[in-house]
Amino acid sequence: MKQRFRQSMSWLHTWGGLWFTWILFAIFLTGTLGVFDDPISHWMREQGKIGDIKPLTAEQRAESVKVAQHYLAGKAPRAEFWGIGLPDEAQAALRVFWREQEESPFEQRLLDPANGRESGASQRDTEGGHHFVHMHFELHAGTAGIWIVGAATVAMLVALVSGIVVHKKIFTDFFTFRPRKGQRSWLDGHNALGVLTLPFLFMISYTGLIIFWALYMPAGIMARHDGDEESFFAALNEGPAPRPMQHIDALLHELSPLMLRGEAAIEREASFVVVEHVGDRSASVRIFGRFDPDAESDRLVGRSSGNALFDAINGETIDVQKPNTVRGGNVLAIQRTMNALHFVRFGGYPMKWLYFICGMAGTAMLATGAILFMVKRRKKSADEFGTATPRVYRLIEVLNVTAIAGLSLACIAYFWINRLLPLDIADRAVREIQLFFILWLLTLLHAGLRPPMRAWIEQLAVSAALCLGLPLINLLTTGDWLFSALARGDSETAGVELTAMVFGLIFMAILRHLRQRQPNQQNREKSLATAIEGA
Repeated sequence: MKQRFRQSMSWLHTWGGLWFTWILFAIFLTGTLGVFDDPISHWMREQGKIGDIKPLTAEQRAESVKVAQHYLAGKAPRAEFWGIGLPDEAQAALRVFWREQEESPFEQRLLDPANGRESGASQRDTEGGHHFVHMHFELHAGTAGIWIVGAATVAMLVALVSGIVVHKKIFTDFFTFRPRKGQRSWLDGHNALGVLTLPFLFMISYTGLIIFWALYMPAGIMARHDGDEESFFAALNEGPAPRPMQHIDALLHELSPLMLRGEAAIEREASFVVVEHVGDRSASVRIFGRFDPDAESDRLVGRSSGNALFDAINGETIDVQKPNTVRGGNVLAIQRTMNALHFVRFGGYPMKWLYFICGMAGTAMLATGAILFMVKRRKKSADEFGTATPRVYRLIEVLNVTAIAGLSLACIAYFWINRLLPLDIADRAVREIQLFFILWLLTLLHAGLRPPMRAWIEQLAVSAALCLGLPLINLLTTGDWLFSALARGDSETAGVELTAMVFGLIFMAILRHLRQRQPNQQNREKSLATAIEGA
């Protein structure tokens, strides 16, 4: 009975893991890169060249809000949403966002905080590191993408549990690695990486599901609040109920004095101002406080930076939540803790690097599992699909190359696209993401046309060249580069380029290993091609 159970778990682990590995690899790789989304955005927008940005005084912040309100009133006087991001030490420009209707896309502009003129000269229009974050949790596919990621995450948890059952000597396997042993080496590497990151993988998968629990398990909201999520979360947060549109025109209150009152109420500098239902009698404005990375209290898991809510028509105070307080009782406190654990909103850069290393180890574990499947079947086919087995194996090989080497190439190419795409092109941030996916699709075509080993080598060689050449392309296109960043103490710009170069060296080491194995592999590929033709 035990043997049959382990065998069934082995089948589930192998095939269930394989069909989701390609999506999970994309989720893990982009999520791991997204740990440093702010430094990546910093590099892509050339923020390191701006120089030191002095903190704004309260009067300067109020003036910035006044400038933003004047601009937004001219652009979208009856918008469903306004957002104002105040300048800070990482962003010299004043950021304004608006959305005309609830389902319409967001518009965004950068303004000079002194005069309100649109400004893009100091920064490139780009999604920056947030591209990797969105790719991680919704594959740039909206709600459908969130469901796909959720299904893959459940499959990840199943694979972890079934993997523990299959590898009964799991801790012995962790200390065992036999190099240059082909299939055995891939299995040892897969096992070691899986055991090393096992607690992290369980945590990151489970917390990823918890973040979207209201979407995945809406029955309670549907039953008690008729599907109204805003009403549900307002009740859960012990805050005021959402204000429905009244469809009565009303003049918006000046936002700058409300911002100053909000700062006084939460005893924290403002970082963001949000207005909902602009121009309607129901309009409200919320002032969000700024996180203080140097404050020990702000590093507590699940805490907030505080916010103050006002009636945007008459200026009356509706609600105030002090910094580092949690509402909603234990349920919401646990959910926020899970959220903070997943997005590493604590511990500063040391914790971010720990997540990055564990994330890359988990990504490598997924890659070795997918490669192990083909290495094992190149040696001895299980003939799972009868006469179609060779063609299915060929498809799996192509998807392995595309999902692993191809996505790695597209990710580093995204940085090059950022530097090579003209600055004045329309919808530049969207074009960057479109080119990312086009390039990834081209790696699929390349993998389908080339023999598997050649496809691996060629795509990894391009990735290595792009990684190692990143400081050079930055120098040629902007005049800024690694040594300049180090000289001015710009650790974020230098960190991005140094990390890229480390990955370039890793790809070079992998290439060296593959080239040593290439003659034997070519013989196997010829045998596989013969089998396909015969089928």
